[in-house]
Amino acid sequence: MLEQFLKEQMQEQMNAKVGKSLFQRILNSFSHATKINSAVTDVAGKCILTSQQGDCEFCQLVKSSSAGLARCRRSYAQGGVHAIKWKEPYFFKCHAGLISWVCPISYRGKHIGNLVCGQVRMWQLTELNCSWINNFAERNGLDAEQLMDSFNKARLMSTVDIQAAADLALIITSYMDLSGADIFDFHRKMRKVGSWIWGENKKKKDVASRIDLFDSEQDMSNLGSRIFAETRNCNIEKAKKLLEQLVIQMFIQSKGRLEVIKGRSLEFLSLFTRMSTEYGVKFGEVIHLSDLKLKEIDDADTVDKAVLWLLSVGNTFIDVIAKKNNSGEKSIVSTVTDYIKNNYSSKTLSVQEIAGVCHMNPAYLGQLFKKRMGYSITDYIHDVRIEQAKRLLVETDQNIELIANQTGFTDRSYFCKIFKKKTGLSPGEYKKDNMLSLA
Repeated sequence: MLEQFLKEQMQEQMNAKVGKSLFQRILNSFSHATKINSAVTDVAGKCILTSQQGDCEFCQLVKSSSAGLARCRRSYAQGGVHAIKWKEPYFFKCHAGLISWVCPISYRGKHIGNLVCGQVRMWQLTELNCSWINNFAERNGLDAEQLMDSFNKARLMSTVDIQAAADLALIITSYMDLSGADIFDFHRKMRKVGSWIWGENKKKKDVASRIDLFDSEQDMSNLGSRIFAETRNCNIEKAKKLLEQLVIQMFIQSKGRLEVIKGRSLEFLSLFTRMSTEYGVKFGEVIHLSDLKLKEIDDADTVDKAVLWLLSVGNTFIDVIAKKNNSGEKSIVSTVTDYIKNNYSSKTLSVQEIAGVCHMNPAYLGQLFKKRMGYSITDYIHDVRIEQAKRLLVETDQNIELIANQTGFTDRSYFCKIFKKKTGLSPGEYKKDNMLSLA
């Protein structure tokens, strides 16, 4: 499982992956600090990676035998099972007599391997150790004296030192469990962005040899405006596609120079920040996002990181603006419907009047309402008025002209026209049918 995880998350080839380098660095740092060997195994105990320090001489000799290697693997696998069960480092005396401990490695809540540390002594060579070493050497054609000598060379540690090293190992695996997915996702995204940006650059160069690459539609300022227009209309996917076009254009125009890309990226951060506040995102939230993103672009030391940063910050702000805009549109539509329900009887009720209440352009308000509701403001006014008229026709003895007047229609003929359009019946027919059903 762990080996598959490494392949999927880091790269397809085990000999050249960023994620493997990250694991290797963790192992090397731990071993350098503690002077203890460390290794990553899968759940079956098979070693996937080991620190540069490597196994001690005694363990190397033991593992040179297939039987010895198999017993070591079983020890690691069993240690991982116990560590998962007790949720803490599991200490054990291996079959060869050395002390090791295991901390489980989890990914998204699933046990995928173990961090194995140790191969140290807590005591001098005992009679039992000597007996086992002699028997093992005889069965596997090894030199018993060499095995005993290498056993005595293994590091001797106190209980306090071993516990401190185990605590550090547990902290490392706990961190990997909590944030490992983010770490590996970042490296995966880096590789994806790198191949994408250079691939798109080649395509653009091929196109540029045949047509004018930088036409007005592809101009970056125009692309920026289009991104916000699509975001405002809640066309999120289209906005993000335009953002990708903008990033490609920026990369091409900068000729791949990191400092130019970082400078232009900061310009767009300023633009995103300003547009967010204009769309009603709280100032504090925008500034907090900007501060975080500013530090990230400042730390970017490669073109791929700068490009990934711009895509990340752009997508974040698009989502924030769209969410706020979507919430704002719902609020506006609610204001419109409430106003119509409370003022349907007014003969002056119009889109212009409602737009004034909402402090919006009538045409834009009409487009927004229709996008959210699927029909026009005028249709909704008619629906509310006709519903009220239907109620009055059934519940009162008022004549049609009076009902038309009370529901906001300026004359009887127009009222009858709209009524039949909405119900399929004239007001008189509707009243007759419903009075019969009540009889």
